[in-house]
Amino acid sequence: MTSYQSALIRPATRADVAAVRAVCAASLRLEQDADSLPGILAGPPDTAGLALVAEEDSTVTGIACGALRQPAGGAVTGHVDLIAVTPRARGRGTGSRMLRALEEQLCSRGAAEIRLGGNAPVYLWPGVDPRYTEMTCLAEQAGYRRYDDAVNMAVALSDAPLEVGEEERGLAAAGITIRRARPDEAGAIADWLRAGPWGRSSWPQEAERALAHDPPDCHIAVRGGRYIAFACHGSNRDGWFGPTGTLEAERRNGIGAVLLKRCLADIRTAGHESAQIAWTGPVRFYARAVGARIDRVFWLYRKPAR
Repeated sequence: MTSYQSALIRPATRADVAAVRAVCAASLRLEQDADSLPGILAGPPDTAGLALVAEEDSTVTGIACGALRQPAGGAVTGHVDLIAVTPRARGRGTGSRMLRALEEQLCSRGAAEIRLGGNAPVYLWPGVDPRYTEMTCLAEQAGYRRYDDAVNMAVALSDAPLEVGEEERGLAAAGITIRRARPDEAGAIADWLRAGPWGRSSWPQEAERALAHDPPDCHIAVRGGRYIAFACHGSNRDGWFGPTGTLEAERRNGIGAVLLKRCLADIRTAGHESAQIAWTGPVRFYARAVGARIDRVFWLYRKPAR
């Protein structure tokens, strides 16, 4: 338990859940689901997560969450997944003290490098949205270096062309079946992903999270009894699309667009007016397929662990 000036920085407990949700709702003005974000980071159990709160006068005024990740064959990386401070507690160094305390915890557990966000498979953002000006200032003050950018695209679901009947009939004529994944094949799909070109990425784990929903938030393409493509949504945040992939030999058949539209239709049925295509790669593909537009930009920060 560490005290910095007037704020007490301590481990978060179950008793802090409501207060932490309130901090996020008051602080994260760009997120419609702000109060649900700490709950996303609370699981699954393999994330080696850490959560600290700032407390002033018996009131929780800040939250900082982080976790360790070690990719196959790589060094242990610490991720700062979330920092939020209530507006009334800003300007007193609360954010910098929480960040410092979280960094110390991550370093003591073996982190060789620390990054802000981007902690797939359980992540809230690819990096830092620069519209959170306080966070970009905090990152630079703490010695983080901006090394890349990432974007999300947005789709207005009321305007998007999501009908796929004709395309699916054409694919069926070519021997390709498009359908929602079944709960009883979740393990088989995850095994296929691990054995294929995405095996060293976080996508198998992200897909497992979507497959665990009821019904599974994953659609697949099958040819001759073999999986050839997949697409997921809601792996972490409701209304967010991804990951998705098609085997290289099966590309250019329009499979990816059909799977995308199926997932977006799910998101629309769930009551969302728009969807986020998270951590977008092929911008042109999404723009042409469903009229997606670049919506959010994220700055990716990292620094060596001390």
